[in-house]
Amino acid sequence: MNNYFRFGGVRRDLTNTNLAAIQKIVSKFPAFLAEFEALLTKNEILCMRCQNIGVLSGKTATNAGITGPVLRASGVNYDIRKVDHYSIYDRFDFKVPLGEKGDVYDRFYVRVLEIRESLKILEQALAKIPQGEIMNKKSLPLLKMPRGFKPPVGEAYGRVESPKGELGFYVVSDGTPQPWRYHVRAPSLINLTVLEEMCLGQKVADAIIILGSIDIVLGETDR
Repeated sequence: MNNYFRFGGVRRDLTNTNLAAIQKIVSKFPAFLAEFEALLTKNEILCMRCQNIGVLSGKTATNAGITGPVLRASGVNYDIRKVDHYSIYDRFDFKVPLGEKGDVYDRFYVRVLEIRESLKILEQALAKIPQGEIMNKKSLPLLKMPRGFKPPVGEAYGRVESPKGELGFYVVSDGTPQPWRYHVRAPSLINLTVLEEMCLGQKVADAIIILGSIDIVLGETDR
């Protein structure tokens, strides 16, 4: 959960029991995923219903600032874990699945393939997780500071590859405890902007599956 992470580390170490439970899930999930794919990916009804529906070209997606699986389903090879090499993602061997047509089916199948790549990352992380300190000692003073500390004057932008796309945080500081400006780049809100274009020329019933293929979170869009 979000409160597990701390400045410079994590709240507590993983026990052998924790690691064994994670390993059990990771080892069993590929079999479940194979069954899932056998039922759906070549299902005649699903293919007829989703292929060539809600097509989004790579050019349109890029111009609209779309990110995440929706962008990659349109054939654009862009994953912030590969572009920025943040955290320790440069230590892991994983691929970036891409679609061909950018339709509802591609947006579905790219996510299925990304689950497989996530499992590969987890397997590598479990095999290489180090022993030792769980908190950078240089960061410990930050934990003892009052909640309202004063950052230096300036601006900063940080981003990660979230399940929906690029999740970014832009902060401008004037040196006081409160940010002068603070903005969250919510991928769901931005990805939703191409819904109208994908629905043009389609049936009313298609709008439902097109919206579902964008995979929005309402908490990111009701702002």
